[in-house]
Amino acid sequence: MKQREDKRDAEMEPKLSKHFREVFHDGSEKNFECHPFNRRFAYTKKSFFPIEPRNLRTLGVNRKRKKKRGRGDKGPGKGIREKHKHRKSGRPNSRTFESGRTPLYRRLPKWPEAWLSRQKKNYDCLNLCKLRYFIEKGRLDVRFPITQRHLHDSKCVKVKNGVKLFNVNDYPFPYKIDIEVATADQSSIDVIKKVGGTVTIVYMERINLRAHIKPYKFEILPRTARPNLDAIHYLEKMRSRGCLVKYIKPLWLIEEEKRIINELTEVEESSKLCPEETDSSWGDTEDEQKRRERLLRAYRLQNTQVDGALGV
Repeated sequence: MKQREDKRDAEMEPKLSKHFREVFHDGSEKNFECHPFNRRFAYTKKSFFPIEPRNLRTLGVNRKRKKKRGRGDKGPGKGIREKHKHRKSGRPNSRTFESGRTPLYRRLPKWPEAWLSRQKKNYDCLNLCKLRYFIEKGRLDVRFPITQRHLHDSKCVKVKNGVKLFNVNDYPFPYKIDIEVATADQSSIDVIKKVGGTVTIVYMERINLRAHIKPYKFEILPRTARPNLDAIHYLEKMRSRGCLVKYIKPLWLIEEEKRIINELTEVEESSKLCPEETDSSWGDTEDEQKRRERLLRAYRLQNTQVDGALGV
């Protein structure tokens, strides 16, 4: 019974000619499907671009019924209309004109400019002058580190995407503070470091920032997210500008640092970096951070000497 039903279904299926079948390089077959922008198999010969009202595929939307006014072309008043037809203002030649309405190319957002503008992160700006005003009024305490939550609770700035600290015309800042923000410009960093303060750049995703500012809205606080490659590049650039950077290193970055340190250690053991020194000159009490800085310094020095020799 089942075989009969399968046979009946196979007979009812439309039989396509071999001209409608496509054979791919792996031997599989598939019915022919034309590209959506292929005008050869389109229902209409209208072009897709430029995007204009006359090129839209919305059938019935762009059609306008002509209103009959007067007595028509064959009425007795035709001669008067023919006589004064040149007095009418001519129709504009612009393809985008829509009888005074906002044209389509202005109603639609630009791409990719509009999409890229939405992807850009807009920080909440905080002027260093306003920060100084809040400190002088006693609404911020400089004895403790100032975080973004303190700035939000004191109503110094409404934090939504992260605080951006900036300074105008190198405005003086006499208070020694330790502040944590999302980003800062070079002028504010230099002014705060000049009096002995520090600027810390903290990486927080949107959900982590919300949990940092309003932790009472979360039953379980979310875990801190790790930055991606672009964020790490930006954070390290801020470190080179003189800021302190706080973020959780991704696993691939930890493995890469281990690989680089192992390579530098092997080079040091083979006496390529410092042949005059021996391994016994460095004791076992040297911590990992100092050892890493020493290896990187020697590596940069070697590259500088090689470049100078090649230049000579």
